[in-house]
Amino acid sequence: MNNNITVAQYAVERLSNLGINHIFGVPGDYSFPIDDAITYNSNFTFVISSNELNASYAADGYARLHGAAIITTTYGVGELSALNGMMGSLAESLPVFHLVGCPSTRITKARRPMHHTLGDGEYGQFFELSASACCASTFLTPHNTISEMERIISTALIQRKPALIEIAQDYANMPVIGESLLGKPFTNILPVSMENELDEALKTIVNKISQAQNPVALIGYKLQRYNVTKKAIKFLENYGIPFATTSGDKGIISESHPLYLGIYNGIRSPENIRQTVESADLVLDLGGVIFFDLNSGFSSNHISREKMLSITPETVIIGAFKNEIHSFQSFFSPVWMGDILDILTDKNIKKFDLQITKPSILPITGDAQSTITYSSFAGKLQQQLKPDNILFVETGSASLLLPKILLPENCVYHNQTLWGSIGWATPAAFGAALAAPERRVIMVTGDGSHQMSANDIGVMGRYEVKPIILVLNNDIYGIEEYLEGNNPTNDQYNLIARWQYAKIPEAMGCVNWNCSIVKTNAQLEEAMAKAWDFDGASYIQIVLDPNLIPPLNSDEIEHQYQLKSPSIQH
Repeated sequence: MNNNITVAQYAVERLSNLGINHIFGVPGDYSFPIDDAITYNSNFTFVISSNELNASYAADGYARLHGAAIITTTYGVGELSALNGMMGSLAESLPVFHLVGCPSTRITKARRPMHHTLGDGEYGQFFELSASACCASTFLTPHNTISEMERIISTALIQRKPALIEIAQDYANMPVIGESLLGKPFTNILPVSMENELDEALKTIVNKISQAQNPVALIGYKLQRYNVTKKAIKFLENYGIPFATTSGDKGIISESHPLYLGIYNGIRSPENIRQTVESADLVLDLGGVIFFDLNSGFSSNHISREKMLSITPETVIIGAFKNEIHSFQSFFSPVWMGDILDILTDKNIKKFDLQITKPSILPITGDAQSTITYSSFAGKLQQQLKPDNILFVETGSASLLLPKILLPENCVYHNQTLWGSIGWATPAAFGAALAAPERRVIMVTGDGSHQMSANDIGVMGRYEVKPIILVLNNDIYGIEEYLEGNNPTNDQYNLIARWQYAKIPEAMGCVNWNCSIVKTNAQLEEAMAKAWDFDGASYIQIVLDPNLIPPLNSDEIEHQYQLKSPSIQH
């Protein structure tokens, strides 16, 4: 290159070419060159997080709305603090680029003991740990920066998973060598189809659809991750195929769509939805639904493998669940999901005219002056949600109940259903609010989860986002009580510290926030109406009735956790 742009500056600038406008992180001495490159890049706002874990959660939420995100941390202590959040993005297919500043090569080659190390002169062991949460990783040098940035970005976008970019402090300040690609469009950022595999896959799919009489589709969240939701909608509309989602895939297609059936959750589904899905002669899995325990009514789904046809981002699988491909009848790869949907839509093989029972909205329950229950809260939230709202729901009791809400037009729903790290929702909602400032973000969390990451409320105030935060307050890890059943000892460890939650925003410097504490259904309705009308952030502490969701019984616990050893046959 003819100018003196450094390795750190080049890496940051190339990532800005993705259209990302915010970088989350915590500064550190080994990462100062990266921090400076971000600060002096006019394309970015450097969002200083309360800690690295919260930064990774915020990046996760940002990527869900924007398509990709960036986090930066320092060596060792910083990157490992972010590891849990990065693992969540890996599990849920979100491209988050992790920039890590590490000690200079002079230090590492001399094996000099330094802070943020184990004092043994060993370097590099943390790289492997951070890379384990990523689909691609690199250590940048002046010579490889240009080519490696192209590889890292394309791999992360093709796989829709995190990527690690590590830069030594001395290399970070050295000029890049080679011909710059800054400002040029990215190529090879979508999966590709092998022509003969695509042709064979299409023949099989066309045959399956032609023979079907009552098909149904299950919608997976990867349609959204790969930006092919509109293609899927067009396909479903052209064929008249009704669709349902699991709780982890909720809201990927607008729930106001006339073909929408509701949430399929195994035996915990509404009976009409369960019958429709399980009696279908063809179940089209669009996106690659993962039938894990919490996504399938604690593994109670009863869909015949022979009826399954999965169209995932890079494969077509016939006769097996996406995560059980060892038993498939037919398997085609590589075939790009976008190609499949386009070609099938154009073919227009047949039009189904199936009777569809639309899901009903949750009823309003509870007298005005009665204490608030999970059920009465869900009904009030259902009543208050508006089109285009963005709803973030924390892992825990709320995530068991709120999938039943029928979302208004283009209202989207996010829950970290698979990874399930409590505390995720508060920073993730903050990241989403920065990614989509023109839309209203609503976040529902339990108090136990909120205590994990509530310090990000202060960061929300600093960057002037305007979410509506609803904290369900019952002074207990309610989800643990539910999952553990009637255990007489769990009260000894499931009780949590009692906080005055409604005072948190003021204590953390949030200016002009609308804060309240509510204890009855009437107070809740009034506070929620005010929050939606208020042109600013709102924080509502919702004191719940002490009666919890009825816990799992012993048979359900045994089925879920497989605790009993099989009997020995003689």
